[in-house]
This record gives sequence, structure tokens and C-alpha cells, in this order.
Amino acid sequence: MNRLDICRRFVASVRHSVELGIEVLEAGDNNVRTRMASRPELVGNPDTGVLHGGAVFALMDQAGGLANACTIFPEFEITPTIDMRVDHLRAPATGKAVICDAECYRLSQHVAFVRMTVFEEGDEQGEPLATGLATYMRMKLPGARRVVE
Repeated sequence: MNRLDICRRFVASVRHSVELGIEVLEAGDNNVRTRMASRPELVGNPDTGVLHGGAVFALMDQAGGLANACTIFPEFEITPTIDMRVDHLRAPATGKAVICDAECYRLSQHVAFVRMTVFEEGDEQGEPLATGLATYMRMKLPGARRVVE
């Protein structure tokens, strides 16, 4: 099983990620790209149709955890969020899917450090919708390697 397979399998096993419709598009050595389509149940303001900031936050947090999994691969650890800061810079256009790029830029013995950026789909080089930094606790689980084999 490769990184992309592991990430997709993990997202499929997390109920809120399934409900949000999070998709894993790419998985690298220490990074991941995810997508979340705009759907009526994810709208935060019915007058404007704009995607709810909480949905964007959840996408970023899930992508951060997946970036950790890519970095730790082929080992497997649980990495609960310790702290996460998100700057919502602007709202996405109504009906637009969003893309989140997350990179685990440092892995210490007990903590993983991740940066994330969210864009409108098709405008990944344009002005970001949100940026974030997060820290995750590394929890080594005896026998967890079986999950990825």
C-alpha cells in the first residue's frame, strides 16, 4: 500500500471527513493535497451561499493529519491536534470547490508541525482563501504497522 492509498483509506474511515466529502488528490513524502466540493449543506451564509469557515477548518485539520501520515509512512501513528491557527483571508466564490495543500515541515520525537494553504479549485496559484499552522501529538501505537501492510 502506498501513501495515497493510506490517506484515502483513512479519510474513508473518518465519519466527519466522509460527511464533508473530503477527497485526497495527491500524497507525497511529507505533503498532501485534498479537495472539498461546495455543497448546500456546507454553506455558512444562506444569503451568499459561501462555504462555512468551520468546514474549511475541518478540511485543513484533516489534511494536516494526512501530511503527518505521509511523513511517518510506512510507520503509522495517531496524531491528534494539539493546536491549530487558521487565518481566513477571504471567502471562496459561491459554488466553488476548495483545495487544501498541507505540508509536514518538521517532525520531532513527540510533535509534528504542519502548514496548510487553501485555494479555490482552479486558482491554486492565486490568492489563498486561508492559511494555517498546526501542531500534532505523535502517539506511537504498538502493532500499528499492520494497518499499512
